[in-house]
Amino acid sequence: MKTKFSLLAMSVAVLLTSCSKEDLVEESDPNLNAEFALLSVGVDNRSWPSANGTISGLINTNTTLTNDKVWFIDGPTFVADGVTLTVEKNTLVKWVTQPTSGSASYLLVEKGGRLVADGETPAESIVFTSDQPQGNRAAGDWGGIILLGDAPTNQSNTEKIEGILDSDIPTGISVEFGGSNPGHNGGTLRYVRIEYAGRDLGGGNEINGLTLGGVGNGTTLENIQISFGKDDGFEFFGGTVNAKNLIAFGNADDDFDFDFGYSGQIQFAVAQKVPGVDFSGDPNGIECDNDGNGSSQTPITRPVLSNFTILGMGSQSAAAPTLNGNRWRRNTSLVFRNSIIAGYDDRGVLFDGTAVVNKLDNVSEFMHNMVHSYATAGGVVMPSSATSKANYNNNITNSTNPDFMDLVNPYSTSNPDYRISASPNPTLPIYQTNFTGSLSTGFFSSVPYRGAFGPSGGTRWDDNWASYQPNSNPY
Repeated sequence: MKTKFSLLAMSVAVLLTSCSKEDLVEESDPNLNAEFALLSVGVDNRSWPSANGTISGLINTNTTLTNDKVWFIDGPTFVADGVTLTVEKNTLVKWVTQPTSGSASYLLVEKGGRLVADGETPAESIVFTSDQPQGNRAAGDWGGIILLGDAPTNQSNTEKIEGILDSDIPTGISVEFGGSNPGHNGGTLRYVRIEYAGRDLGGGNEINGLTLGGVGNGTTLENIQISFGKDDGFEFFGGTVNAKNLIAFGNADDDFDFDFGYSGQIQFAVAQKVPGVDFSGDPNGIECDNDGNGSSQTPITRPVLSNFTILGMGSQSAAAPTLNGNRWRRNTSLVFRNSIIAGYDDRGVLFDGTAVVNKLDNVSEFMHNMVHSYATAGGVVMPSSATSKANYNNNITNSTNPDFMDLVNPYSTSNPDYRISASPNPTLPIYQTNFTGSLSTGFFSSVPYRGAFGPSGGTRWDDNWASYQPNSNPY
């Protein structure tokens, strides 16, 4: 059996793998013929199989979701310790918005379990989305994906991941995370989209688009887009996992959230707020805490980040619901370099608290960035004392022009282009970078530009797999 793709004149053979699981319902498809026509305008026009399968409850044997069906996940679903759930490339998975159990649909991978969802190429990306039809999908239609591991955190190893009701948890399953294994391998997510997720139980008890609890650096996270989530896009609760090529688009709360001692590295990431979203009361591009109390528990949270493009809105009136491009608070440390922040209402960057500001003299770094905000809360970078610290340097700020970084079409909500308009020129700040010190680990690519994308004459790493109009996608 073959699956045919019409992208860049490529034909790709699809490997079909059998799946095994107790609660698996399958229907055969005698006429599979999927066409892939995802264009750079961000609409996914693939035709999907007419057959479907359903999965729910406890996955306690190695299971594969094959790409000859559209799969439905019905209610809370758990991958047990020692078990691998594999999702084949070019697979559409829909989460049931009215689940049989009455409890929200989500997927949790227990510490020791693995999720392998590897699209392998842009042409064969995997989609996790709502089961609602085109034009009717909404933030919070389903819960999200939760990966747990035994990499270090600054909490006890019996810490339970948030957002899960006790009544959802099958007998024998633990929702605890953390440990002493920085190389923990929770699987692979590559060329994956997560759409219309998010669940909020109140009091900060939430499921995000992708929740990572104690996930280690043996895990692969690359080319992942999370769009129109009801809560955060990506949240990292401790752990050491690294990532590249991440997109958070149109989410209601923070786009990237780090806490509980997260110490991984991320390069090439985009966050964009979208007008008309029902925002939370505190929507930031990045929010980062050591923990909820601002304690000195170790390891201290210290994400090492480079080449981010963090965008609010293209006009001050539209940006009114947004707060900070970056909010570093509650005793966190940070490394944030070679990046762009623009279009937020209150501040571009808030170093929240004396302890956070003082760390810029030693363990924290904020360097070679371009920062804009409309500065309605007092300044582009606050407090002003942060700007005199030893490791705050080579940053350019602006409070009047949200396009001062000169990107091609950054605020579009249908087909944004985050590349740099100007041709490469080492005299321009946007082409002045530094990858020494904390960035000389072997993980970071030493590119000659700030932000997530290079000049307009170059390629786009979001082409032919990311979708900026997911409610228009005909699935």
